[in-house]
Amino acid sequence: MKTILIVDDDEPTQKLLEVLMQRYGFATEVAANGAAAISRLRDGDYACVILDLMMPEVGGYDVLAFIDEQQKPVKVIVCTAALPTRTEKFDPKFVKAVVRKPFDIEQLAATVAGLME
Repeated sequence: MKTILIVDDDEPTQKLLEVLMQRYGFATEVAANGAAAISRLRDGDYACVILDLMMPEVGGYDVLAFIDEQQKPVKVIVCTAALPTRTEKFDPKFVKAVVRKPFDIEQLAATVAGLME
């Protein structure tokens, strides 16, 4: 089973994403901040990361830098409320989609399913 790492500092969003991804048949793990995400990425193997950008201390941009530096073979979906000007220059090697918050559940699920094929 392919595992998705959910990285978001908002607990209700974490729970929503976790239930949604499990409903679609994916295993999930949750990281409540960027530091926890980097630790999990260092030690684990994930097919996909759903990543919030704006988190305190270690944010999503730091996680993206880690993925790039380590050349992790993971697909990233940035799920954020950040302005479009802050999300237009991601490396397409690993950032496969940007989904704006508040997100449409079906759209996000379809995006993840499309990347996991």
